[in-house]
Amino acid sequence: MDTISATHKRFGQRIKELRKRLGLTQEDLAFKVGVDRSYMGFVERGEKNPTLKRIISISKALGVSLSELFNSI
Repeated sequence: MDTISATHKRFGQRIKELRKRLGLTQEDLAFKVGVDRSYMGFVERGEKNPTLKRIISISKALGVSLSELFNSI
């Protein structure tokens, strides 16, 4: 796995970790972000690379700063 793919996977795992900590489903988070549930699944599996605008929306929906979102990636 190349470095970029590995980073996408770690980023997705971080989103999943924070989402579960809040007790949210993928559908709940997708609704807060304004995307389809399947898109959130792709992001969490590292199969989609969200734009900066979408990353900001995800961090707001999770109630964390961007630095917290990118922690340990």
